[in-house]
Amino acid sequence: MSLRGDAFRAALGTMASRVLGLAREVTLAHFFGASGSLDAFWIAFLIPNILRRLLGEGGVTLAFVPVYLREERHGRGREFLQASFTFALIAFPLLCLLGSYLAPKYVRLLAAGFPPDQLSLAAELAQMLFPFLGLVGLAALFGGLLNTKGYFFLPSFSPVLFSLGAITGAALSGYVSGSVYVLAFGVLAGAFLQVLLLFFPLRVTLSLGKPWHPGLVEVGKRLIPAFAGLLLSEVNALVDNRLASGLAPGSISVLQYGMRLFQLPMGVIAASVGMAILPRLSRDAIHADVTSLRRGLTDGVETVLAWILPAMAGLLVLGKPIVAFLFGHGAFGDVAVDGTYLALMGYLVGIWGYALLHLFTRAFHALGLLRFPPLVLGISAMANVGLDIALVRIWGVFGLAVATGISGCIGGILSGALLWRKVRGWLPRGSLLRIVSGTGIMAGAIWSFDRFVGVGLPEFGRVFSGVALGILFYIPFLGRKNLWAIMAGLTRGAA
Repeated sequence: MSLRGDAFRAALGTMASRVLGLAREVTLAHFFGASGSLDAFWIAFLIPNILRRLLGEGGVTLAFVPVYLREERHGRGREFLQASFTFALIAFPLLCLLGSYLAPKYVRLLAAGFPPDQLSLAAELAQMLFPFLGLVGLAALFGGLLNTKGYFFLPSFSPVLFSLGAITGAALSGYVSGSVYVLAFGVLAGAFLQVLLLFFPLRVTLSLGKPWHPGLVEVGKRLIPAFAGLLLSEVNALVDNRLASGLAPGSISVLQYGMRLFQLPMGVIAASVGMAILPRLSRDAIHADVTSLRRGLTDGVETVLAWILPAMAGLLVLGKPIVAFLFGHGAFGDVAVDGTYLALMGYLVGIWGYALLHLFTRAFHALGLLRFPPLVLGISAMANVGLDIALVRIWGVFGLAVATGISGCIGGILSGALLWRKVRGWLPRGSLLRIVSGTGIMAGAIWSFDRFVGVGLPEFGRVFSGVALGILFYIPFLGRKNLWAIMAGLTRGAA
């Protein structure tokens, strides 16, 4: 199966999980609005969620997959897998206990602007939510193993269960005293079901053994720069929330809603291509196949940009009616709609940079260039902090979001320049012209329709008519390879 085909199958699962994730945010907006209790939940969930990306979807996957493929090639794959699984079952629970113990201390640092009762609520929720890290960490380990065996749909689909748990918790919150605690319990229940779903196809493959193997030393060496780089990237979220806690109530929630819409194309497109390309580039690097590496990078860059640029343009043009349609009901008022759209516009400034950075980081880890991701992300994080402090005084929530967007542009450009020094010739110049032209024509068509026709339609009709028109105008510019990949991914099925 081609990279585009595997990425498309991953995108099918990711689309389902992101749509349910969006439904989760819509449900939270309906039952909680942009409220102080939801702000407390987001602060409580921030550190477990960041560490989930560090240990789970980010660090462990990046470190585990290349080493596992190397050990498998030398006939040591089973022993290495046993040691990794056993070690994870020991390490994750210990980490969760430590995090729950430290929760009251770090919450005070993250939300110093909260009043005492809200701060106390956030600390209690943080203690309750920290086991989420262990559950999703195991799910990420299982997902990375499935990727090496050619399974991309199921790992990308599995977060659907986490979202369903959160939706159920939010829906039940209106019937139970202490509603935000019910939401936290739903999050944990959904994460547990996600682990079970991914464990099922691996139940014969996974077994316990000695919690040690020489390959784990290599994983540890790879985890250090992976953690450093990903931790630096999370400084953006930490600084944003710290500064937003001193703005008007609901500012943190507005940023979260805007980030959710921003992450929809990022998750479906960038994460799917990154999931599919990491095992490929790792195998090519093991065999020192420079030609295949160059071809894989070319396909990856073209595929990412062919989808992320039109998504960016569509959200910029239709962002406000989309926000109003999805969130503008229940406790979510017009002021929150305007704030969420402003945050979304700021984030979208750098969506193409973040997408390329996600791809290039996989390439760095496959090639063993472990010092580059922390360097790039450190520079981007420093730029973000400086811009946050400068722009929040001028534009408030929008200033925080646009600072994050600009830091993404810096990261994408810098990582591409560093990768070019090691592997040249992967930039798809001809395809870029086609993609940019198609995106511009599509955006013009949507804007014209929305201004002269869509403005008179209800939000539902305005959004879906604009999306359908955008797809119609962009398909001729998508490219033959991408169209064939869609057909091949559908005919092969959701493996």
